[in-house]
Amino acid sequence: GKVLVFLDSHCEVNEMWLQPLLTLIREDRRTVVCPVIDIISADTLAYSSSPVVRGGFNWGLHFKWDLVPLSELEGPEGATAPIKSPTMAGGLFAMDREYFNELGQYDSGMDIWGGENLEISFRIWMCGGRLLIIPCSRVGHIFRKRRPYGSPGGQDTMAHNSLRLAHVW
Repeated sequence: GKVLVFLDSHCEVNEMWLQPLLTLIREDRRTVVCPVIDIISADTLAYSSSPVVRGGFNWGLHFKWDLVPLSELEGPEGATAPIKSPTMAGGLFAMDREYFNELGQYDSGMDIWGGENLEISFRIWMCGGRLLIIPCSRVGHIFRKRRPYGSPGGQDTMAHNSLRLAHVW
């Protein structure tokens, strides 16, 4: 297809979740779009809505969620307007296939897990793209209580990836 959609395996989509994402990509192929990520309890599988947030990061290059100021949700489109986001979670997004290839796909120097979302987010912004959270698209995600991946040889892959991110950019 012309659009790649990335979803973690531990997600559940809602009705009409894809159309709002595809619409913005069709308007500008350098737009990368993310749904609002709702919470599915890892213990009970109960589904609950999350607030409208956007991706951020701290000085340690660790991803975090930041609340969107109410002033940004009060424009002409109200709470349905796309929201510019500095970064994305990394496991739930859609983008034009050709643009993904032009950006160089995922950085093959990253190990297993951690930091790849910030790296590709930086690349999107620095290479002429834009990254948006789409409030009209909602996808449920099971958030694990602990990191599910081991590290080869005891290496801290998050630290390795964060250092690679800092050195490359």
